[in-house]
Amino acid sequence: MKKLIVIGLCFFVLYACTDPAKRENELKNQIIDMHEKVMNADEALMKNKMKLDTLLQQKKDTASVKPLIAKAEAADAAMEKWMSGFQPDVTGKSHDEAITYFTGQKKEIMTVDSQINTIVKESSQYLSSHK
Repeated sequence: MKKLIVIGLCFFVLYACTDPAKRENELKNQIIDMHEKVMNADEALMKNKMKLDTLLQQKKDTASVKPLIAKAEAADAAMEKWMSGFQPDVTGKSHDEAITYFTGQKKEIMTVDSQINTIVKESSQYLSSHK
């Protein structure tokens, strides 16, 4: 079993190294796909935040609502920060530099995705129990 894993890992490494331009493009496309997914979750986040804001204005359970609003705002700010910093045009960079950049950006957008999904889940649960 270990041999199969090692062979598979070696194959993957060799494949990834064979065509840096292809790897660069794949990473870029993965990031763009992830961005689209995160944007959809961000829409749900903003809808939940508006409902939470309404509850806050009605002074209903403010001790629970305020932290949820703060988390929603932090998640939205993280998305905005990532979007403003992401540069899909890597003209002038080597393939290795572009791959390193896109790998880092992929990790960042995945972190934002996790943050947004967590607060969407928390806020949806809260809102469903406080209609």
